[in-house]
Amino acid sequence: MSGDTAEPDRYRRDMATLPWYRRLFTQTLALQLVITAVVLSVAGVIFAWRAHGTLTEQHGQRALAVAQTVAAMPAVADNVSDPNSPQLLQPLAERIRITTDLSFVVIADTNGIRRSHPNPDRIGRRVSTDPSDALSGTSAVYTQTGTLGTSVRGKVPIYGRDGDIVGLVSVGILTGTIAEAFRGELPAVLFGSALAMLLGAFGAWILARRIRSQTRGLEPADIAALSERRRAMLMGIREGVIGLDADGRINLVNPEASRLLGVDERHLGRRLAEVLPSTALESLTCDLEAVHRDVEVAIGDQTLIVNAMPVVVQEQPIGAVVTFRDRTELVGVMGELESVNHLVDALRSQAHEFSNTLHTISGLIELQRTVEALELISDHTLTHQRLTSAFEELIADPLLVGLLIAKSALATERGIDFQVDADGLAETRLRAPRELITVVGNLVDNAFDSVARPRNTGGRVTVEARRLGDALSIVVADNGSGISDDDFHRVFEPGFTTKSADTHGGIGLTLVAESVDALGGTIVVERERGTVFSVSIPNAFDTVASRP
Repeated sequence: MSGDTAEPDRYRRDMATLPWYRRLFTQTLALQLVITAVVLSVAGVIFAWRAHGTLTEQHGQRALAVAQTVAAMPAVADNVSDPNSPQLLQPLAERIRITTDLSFVVIADTNGIRRSHPNPDRIGRRVSTDPSDALSGTSAVYTQTGTLGTSVRGKVPIYGRDGDIVGLVSVGILTGTIAEAFRGELPAVLFGSALAMLLGAFGAWILARRIRSQTRGLEPADIAALSERRRAMLMGIREGVIGLDADGRINLVNPEASRLLGVDERHLGRRLAEVLPSTALESLTCDLEAVHRDVEVAIGDQTLIVNAMPVVVQEQPIGAVVTFRDRTELVGVMGELESVNHLVDALRSQAHEFSNTLHTISGLIELQRTVEALELISDHTLTHQRLTSAFEELIADPLLVGLLIAKSALATERGIDFQVDADGLAETRLRAPRELITVVGNLVDNAFDSVARPRNTGGRVTVEARRLGDALSIVVADNGSGISDDDFHRVFEPGFTTKSADTHGGIGLTLVAESVDALGGTIVVERERGTVFSVSIPNAFDTVASRP
């Protein structure tokens, strides 16, 4: 059993009429591209923020290191308190600022009065930011706004030779300068983001193609419609269907399987042999690649016809489908076929008898012996009327009467003495006449076959029907050769027959046994100068028959 590609191909043809923007491939690719762009954008913003912070921190540490170096110079410590120190300290600070590419190097005394500044006009004025931390002995990095603008600056105290704080050094880099340095790094960041976007787009394209390949080119709506259609077809099957995966575990159950076997969604994921303990069923499913057709399996008190077919997708086995069919339905069909066969046999016998009679009448008429022809017609008519009247007086059910009349005609043709005796059936109708026709018809046919010998050799078949309360007793006896010891216990097995290989048999007695069992009755086989079948059916009678 392989995957059917006709329906997916039709869906692919229908897909060609969809607008490009509604196709799964386009939507998957667009979604992946949007996700990639959003992720890269968020990552880029976070990276830029962290990079800017890191760059600012690095510049702050650099400014702090330069400030510490300047504060440690003896010339700075010795002259910072001198009002004339700007003449010495200003050139020194500017040389250091220019050499280290900083925005400013400011030296101030303990009152915060500048001794150096990039703008000479601001020398001798108090610093624009709070100097208290540095003058209290704290060395730190700050982001503050001064006369030159916002900057990252390192402030360090200046210690004199006696260890006292004699001033401070503030070294800073304007944030604008840091921003320019960061912008210089942006091309590399943008190039990396663009490369990542291209790789993401390529990956999204590969993923979209793989999804399209795995869905065999179907759109989501088509997949849903196809799945629902297949599910509806599966649920509408009158056979029980159980799907197995490659490990023999149940992955699908339809309602008919639940009805027949009691298996439902609670058993999904379990092995079939665990849910339905059956040696025959276990042997069928042990090899999921093997094909099993119409195997009769007994599960509990049911007899089912089981088929097991492997499921192959792209030349790879992925499991199996096991179907179950209730044999009761087949028995009913076979019973109807047997009834038709009985009717055909009866009609054939009557046609043969009528043909001989008509030929005789035709000859008498040609001989102009009309009296003898009329007597023959009258005698033939009276014989059938007597036979029909006799059966109708014994049995009220018309179906059973019709069967016995047909069997009488067949017995006459085959030279068999056929006798019917009934008691208690003249005023009652049978509850299940169709099943009883199967029982009586098959038993009588088997008896006829048992005594079938050349004419006038004493073949005899008797049918006795008795009403015993609400039960019906049927006894069919013959004086044939009987059943051998080897075959005695096998007569009701399906397919068993004692007939020759070129005849059809092996089903009649099986149908009898199953019909009797369906009616809740019993059947017994005895060997007494032939074969005797005794059947007892409880609650066999329905209503009182109305006689005209």
